[in-house]
Amino acid sequence: MTQPIRKVPLTHGAQWLIRAFNLGTRNPRAIFGAGLLVMAVLYLVLYLFTMPLRLGEGEPDMERFVTVIGIAALAAVLVLPVLLGGLMHVIREAESGRPVRARDLFAPLRQHKAVQLALLGVIQIALALICGTLLLWATGPDFWAHYQDMARGAIGGQVNVPAAESPALVILVQLVYYYFSTAVVLVSIPLIMFSGLDISAAVRRSLGASVWNLGSYLFAAMLFMLGVMISGALISLVSLAAMQLGSLIHPAVGQLLVVAVVVAYGSAFLVVMCGTCYYAWRDVFTDNDDAPAGNAPNAPRTPRPGELEA
Repeated sequence: MTQPIRKVPLTHGAQWLIRAFNLGTRNPRAIFGAGLLVMAVLYLVLYLFTMPLRLGEGEPDMERFVTVIGIAALAAVLVLPVLLGGLMHVIREAESGRPVRARDLFAPLRQHKAVQLALLGVIQIALALICGTLLLWATGPDFWAHYQDMARGAIGGQVNVPAAESPALVILVQLVYYYFSTAVVLVSIPLIMFSGLDISAAVRRSLGASVWNLGSYLFAAMLFMLGVMISGALISLVSLAAMQLGSLIHPAVGQLLVVAVVVAYGSAFLVVMCGTCYYAWRDVFTDNDDAPAGNAPNAPRTPRPGELEA
């Protein structure tokens, strides 16, 4: 029997984030090591797909540049859900008290779930195309031409912001797109990895959960973005201080320290984001059967009022 989509209180959004911040207490080497591996693999993918720009003779023309960058971005979009699924796997194993290592990031490949996870990237691209079509309709036929003029003018120091025909509709379309495109990917990943659903069932249930728990998901997202803004400002100050201190020895030392700070922050960012999604999946879709070792799972029960059967 398919488990119900549980309706959770608004405050659970904050609880998911707080629990994600405490993830490193169980197996920090595996969890944060997997976060570093995610960044390393993404960098390798982008490096390989942008290699034609470095191997060509002379400066590449704009058309070739845009084509290569577009293909590299497409590859990254397809690879990212697979990596995030692997990171959530490492988080789940560590939280359950089972032995896990950073290289278990590649568990989706061993479990033959990489293709379905990569297809989430295709869905995200399709949603982006739909959003772009709606924006073209909402902004008017001349908006993008004026936008390109604004971009060219910005290079020369003159910025003339174009006005859309329906600015409120533009904002609404963008908000709806960002919410559902992000929710479909991040909610579907644990459904494919841990609930054993195929991609069509995972997308349907993720869309249902995104509507059914709109408040808690949005609350978690707003708190996460607020934390990103605050931590980003602090990391900028730390990076500046590291650059100044390292430059007392040698400029290269300062640059190396800045890279180390940014990489550590990136790993923490990925861990907190995936940890929040993992705890959201556990609260909304499971009966606490993923509780850490030593905690007895809840007894089977019938759906409570407020729960939605799939």
